[in-house]
Amino acid sequence: MKNLTEKQLKTRWTDIKKQINKRQLLAYRVDIPLEKWDIYMHSIPSNEEINRVYHAIQDDRKVKTKRIKDALSEIVGYRESKEFSRKSGVSDTSIRDILEGKKDMAGYEIIDKLELFLNAILPDFELSIENQLTIHTYSQDYLEDIAISISKVADQLNTYCFNLNQMARKQKLSESPYDGSLISPTAGVDRAISQLNDYKYKIENYWNVYIDKKLK
Repeated sequence: MKNLTEKQLKTRWTDIKKQINKRQLLAYRVDIPLEKWDIYMHSIPSNEEINRVYHAIQDDRKVKTKRIKDALSEIVGYRESKEFSRKSGVSDTSIRDILEGKKDMAGYEIIDKLELFLNAILPDFELSIENQLTIHTYSQDYLEDIAISISKVADQLNTYCFNLNQMARKQKLSESPYDGSLISPTAGVDRAISQLNDYKYKIENYWNVYIDKKLK
């Protein structure tokens, strides 16, 4: 393996600190002594120590990914990956890659979400001790994103109402700005219904998995 430059090692350590600050118990996992926490966080250790911690984190991610793969293999088939993607909030590509062994070292964001999902549907699957993601924090982020999206649909419907009044006044359809084709008078409503059905599905799935604990 090619030796890293001092600048690359410094960048590596900056990335490591970001991961450890987000998951502080990870420091224990990779053998950073508690009494040396401030030294590690406010200075740069030796090149050897940077590489040791870096590889320890990689090994930790591999172990966690393998545990997730084993659990997913019990409940998810290749054809079901898209459905479980919607339920877990992780892309179906990532789920398929983990199941097929193409991804043997997932990122912690994916690991945290899949651990939370598996913990919700498998009674014997425990969260990693340094996984700080909880149903409460996940719910806040997940449902807030959906709420924002629904609010945008409401804005689109307001715009549609204005355009509908314009159609009534002019007695003619609007034209597409791209090719000049006529736009269906219900296009705005159809688009809103499609989007709202998608958000409804996401909310129901979330509630079944994480609140009612009913995987459907």
